[in-house]
Amino acid sequence: MHPVISTLSRVFDMPSEFIGDEMQLRAVASWDDLSAVELQVHLEHELGTTLDDHLIERIDSVGQLREFYDERLAELSSMKAPRDASAIAPPLPGPADRPAPAPEAPSEMVIGETGISEVDPARGRLAYRGYPVQELIGRVTFEEVVHLLIRGWLPDRDELTAFRARLAAARELPSMVATNLVLNSGCSTSSVLRTAVSALAVAAEADADPAAHIDLGERLVARIPTIFAIQQAARSGRKLPRPEPELSHAENILHMLGLPRDPERVKLVDLCLILQAEHGCNASAFAARVAAGTGADTFATMTVALATFTGPLHGGAAHQVIELARQGDSPSTAAAYLRGRVDQAREERARHGSYAEEDPRVRPLREAARRLRGGPDGQRVLEVLDAVRTAAHPSKGPRPYLTVDCYAAAIYHMLGMPSDLFVPMFAAARVPGWLAHVEEQRAQQGRIHPRLRYVGPRNLRLPKALGPGHN
Repeated sequence: MHPVISTLSRVFDMPSEFIGDEMQLRAVASWDDLSAVELQVHLEHELGTTLDDHLIERIDSVGQLREFYDERLAELSSMKAPRDASAIAPPLPGPADRPAPAPEAPSEMVIGETGISEVDPARGRLAYRGYPVQELIGRVTFEEVVHLLIRGWLPDRDELTAFRARLAAARELPSMVATNLVLNSGCSTSSVLRTAVSALAVAAEADADPAAHIDLGERLVARIPTIFAIQQAARSGRKLPRPEPELSHAENILHMLGLPRDPERVKLVDLCLILQAEHGCNASAFAARVAAGTGADTFATMTVALATFTGPLHGGAAHQVIELARQGDSPSTAAAYLRGRVDQAREERARHGSYAEEDPRVRPLREAARRLRGGPDGQRVLEVLDAVRTAAHPSKGPRPYLTVDCYAAAIYHMLGMPSDLFVPMFAAARVPGWLAHVEEQRAQQGRIHPRLRYVGPRNLRLPKALGPGHN
């Protein structure tokens, strides 16, 4: 069966024999904007590439969609090897053909050892330096978790007091960095955050950082919220916020964003920060470790991590979740796009072993979000997320897998944060984890130098007609 036909059968939930080239997509009874988005998601998954966001708008019939699919597939295939490679010249004699070894899944390769966190998806377990996250929730603050990750142990009372004082003293930005934030306030928050971290490196080199005496890692943890709070204030025309040294990290974030900071809201922010602080050698942590292995400085490693983190398949998906949850006609229809995304991710995981039904960080965030409520709009967001959680596509089975950023984004939304702050908030939480990975990689004194298995053509020859200088 042609992949387009099988995809349409899944999206429209109709028998494949009823789908012919002449069928008009928009004539299908179940067609709507969300089914169009879901169709595009499945096509991208089948082709293994990203497509133009407006592709489906330009296609009317099944035949046109099949034609596009075949052309795109041929184009992608030609990028891997010349279509007529065998006609250029016969291959030179080589070893007898042998079956290729089964490739390992890159996401499952073990590249080293770590003492930072234990991520065991099969058992639904996450622990920071030996402490299950369930042990930490409600018993320690984000500052204590930061100390645990970057120093290696939970601080005692005196250590915590001194640590909090250093973080508070490091929150102010060098004036040259703050000015740059105001000038670029209209740019995307992710781009500005990444650029500001690089600008902090310039300030340090120019001896323009008044907090240069404070540990660099602590400075970065303290300043990420100040960066995005100043940009938000400049963008909305508010007075630029000043961090308050007597406030905790979570309190200070709410204060600088101009949001209520009653104890319940502070606890919610603290909970999100703790549960998002570290999650093993994911894409951003791996990127930071690769940079650290080359001897790059801390500013460079954090910039690389931020650049990787903001991708839509990593931390960058959070704001999409909430925007889709707010815009759909009903929880069941708004969940269609999200189901397509989590179904793809679950299929990928299923190929590499069994996984727990749910990320262990999701339950405490979901319960906290339900307690907060946050008005009708917040209630609607939770209903959509619950619809995603409890109803998968009929061909895939029940209970798709939701990640931590879904419910964290819901909480941030209900607290009054705009959606373009979800990624910076996630990054603010993840910085201590990245710093821990950077220091661990440096201690191991090893350069990460992965290899790719070559799968292209071999022993090609140029036609005799071609000679030196041929263009």
